[in-house]
Amino acid sequence: MIDKYENTEKSLNVVILAVGRTESENGKDDVPLCLSEIGGISVLENIINKTNNLLNTNFTFVFSAEDASNFHLDKIAQILKPGSNSFKVPDTTKGSLCTSLSAVSTLNQESELLIISANELIDKDFNAELNSFRTGSFDGGTLVFKSIQPRYSYVRLDENDFVIEAAQRRPISQDATTGMFWFSSTQDFVSGAKSMIRKDALVDGAFFVAPVFNELILEGKRIGISRIDVKDYRPLKTKKQLDLYESEAKS
Repeated sequence: MIDKYENTEKSLNVVILAVGRTESENGKDDVPLCLSEIGGISVLENIINKTNNLLNTNFTFVFSAEDASNFHLDKIAQILKPGSNSFKVPDTTKGSLCTSLSAVSTLNQESELLIISANELIDKDFNAELNSFRTGSFDGGTLVFKSIQPRYSYVRLDENDFVIEAAQRRPISQDATTGMFWFSSTQDFVSGAKSMIRKDALVDGAFFVAPVFNELILEGKRIGISRIDVKDYRPLKTKKQLDLYESEAKS
C-alpha cells in the first residue's frame, strides 16, 4: 500500500479564526481577543509563532468585518505574516462552522486544511502533530486533553484510538478537543460542513467545527487524535483567563 503522503508536495491551508472579543468581568466586550497580550506578545503573534515551522502553507485569517475596520486587523495580519490573506465575516454568522466555511470555500480544495481558533494557545510542535496524522494515513485529526467541562467539544474513541463520534458542548468521553482541527483535504471539510448544515445539526442555535468529523466518519474516513497534557492547552476566552495566564507567565 502506498502512503498517500509519500513524495508529495501537498500544500496546507492554515485558517486562523480570529473572530471574537475578550469578555470583561462585567460581561462587556473589550478589544479583539486576538490582540490581547501575554508577556507583551499578542495572542495572534503567539499563534503565528507556533505555526511558522509548517511547510508549504497558505495562511488565511478570518476576522469580524467590524473589528477588521476598527482595529486594522487585516493590516496587522500582513505585517505579522506577509503574503497571507484576510477574510472578513459579519458578526451574524451562525457559529464557528459557518465562519470557517465562508473562508475555506475560497481556498484550494485539494490542499490539506488546518483550522485554529484564536481564543486559545497550544504549547505543542504543530509540525510534529500534523506529521503524526499524515504518517497514520488519517483523513482528519485533532488534539485532545482530559476534561469533563461541557464548554468544550469532545470525541469518543474506539479501542484503536480512532474517533467514532464527536459532540459539541456535551461530554461523551474525557477527551476534549483543543479547537485545532486538521483535514487531509479541504474539500472533505467543505463537504462535511455542508452536510451538517443540510441536516440542521445545530447546538445551542449554532454550528460548530468538531461535529464535521461525524459526517466524515459516516463516509468511512479515518479520524485520529493526539493527546496533550492539560498544561499545554490554555483557553483564552475571557479577561479572567487572560489575566491568569499573564500572571503565571510572569511567575
